[in-house]
Amino acid sequence: MQRRQILKAIPLFLATWASSAYAQNLNNDAIRLFDVAAAKHKRELEMLWKLRSAPRIHISKASSASIANILSVQDKSDDEATYPNKTSVLFYSYNVGKLHVWLLDEYGIQAYHNQSISKQQISEAISSLRNSLNINFFQRSLTPRQKTDVQNPTVKTQVRKSQKLAINELTQILLPTPIANKLDIVEHLIVVPILDIGTVPYAILKPFKNDYFLIDRMSISIAPSLFDVGQALVKTSIASLSLSPLIVGNPFLPESDDWSVPLLPGAAQEAKSVAKLMNAVPLLGKKATKTEILSKVEKSSFLYFATHGVANSHNPLLGGFLMLSAKKLQEGWWTAQEIQNTHLKAEMAVLSACQTGLGQTHDAGIIGLSRAFQIAGVPRVVMSLWSVDDQATSALMQAFMKHLETQFPSEALRRAMLEIRQDYSKPLEWASFVMFGTPR
Repeated sequence: MQRRQILKAIPLFLATWASSAYAQNLNNDAIRLFDVAAAKHKRELEMLWKLRSAPRIHISKASSASIANILSVQDKSDDEATYPNKTSVLFYSYNVGKLHVWLLDEYGIQAYHNQSISKQQISEAISSLRNSLNINFFQRSLTPRQKTDVQNPTVKTQVRKSQKLAINELTQILLPTPIANKLDIVEHLIVVPILDIGTVPYAILKPFKNDYFLIDRMSISIAPSLFDVGQALVKTSIASLSLSPLIVGNPFLPESDDWSVPLLPGAAQEAKSVAKLMNAVPLLGKKATKTEILSKVEKSSFLYFATHGVANSHNPLLGGFLMLSAKKLQEGWWTAQEIQNTHLKAEMAVLSACQTGLGQTHDAGIIGLSRAFQIAGVPRVVMSLWSVDDQATSALMQAFMKHLETQFPSEALRRAMLEIRQDYSKPLEWASFVMFGTPR
């Protein structure tokens, strides 16, 4: 009888052993591929630095083991920030017609997936999601534009999919099933994007079996690169941010023969509300000149701009800028190139302006305003992915500043989104802002 039970158990044992061996081999392959992709990511990033003539930044080696170790460290100096528990990194790589994606935490790689898909298909899925939200139509009335920019009536418009279908399709690409199955235990997600994946509003993706958005379950940060995950950061608090804040609202923008610039009626009140929370005096209207701002910006602990921003996919360094007050409109432009060559000590910048998260896409990410602030020395940048409604933006930013009193930035932004959804239910109104940095 005992011999019979042993014989019956052998197939189960062999199946279990085979399954375990297969899983181990799969994990070993995922580790090997991750380390190869990390080396490729480093080369692409170094090329990107040269392309944008950025100040030289040291890029260390990265591996799945080193990233896991960084996420696991909890004991550092009193001033240095560590990652909160249940933080995971979502890392992408594209090679030879395949999109690779890894999810790893302090214990190593938890999931890996690759799929055959073209860069064009990825871009079309992202564009389809933006189109389903009606972003392009909505922002025409909110975005500054050159008067010579007349929409070509012969250009074929994209067929508009339902919002649900567009979200589901992009979720399957960016958070495929093996990755989605491991997201239940994640509370803070760091996305390391490539191509134009960094322009995706991850907050509204739906990888769960229920109808929850991703933002319902976790905070989301967009890291400029894999190597930023290991960057040492000083702890931030509303008290440290309030030491010398620079808050700018609704700069006076003179009329121009070349540009059409919509009004921002809510920007001044938004800046006043934020300034009140920080016990500061904002620069408003004609006082918010480029000259005045540049005289203060290098000494400021916190930067807040409620103004127009312009992104340019063809000339991101000179064609991407924040609009500040000056006698002539163009004299008030603070370009991405100027920003990245400034020495800033601010712990955070909030760009409550149109399209500050956009720019020119490359294999290693995006050249644009948000990255320019990071190169200048600001580790955390709140940016927008599309032109936003004045009132919804003001409500979101005030809620964000309130939650910063008790939460780290990406979690504060998550809670602000959940809060204003009660009054602004459309993702178009609450999902445009993202945290550019890491959750510390």
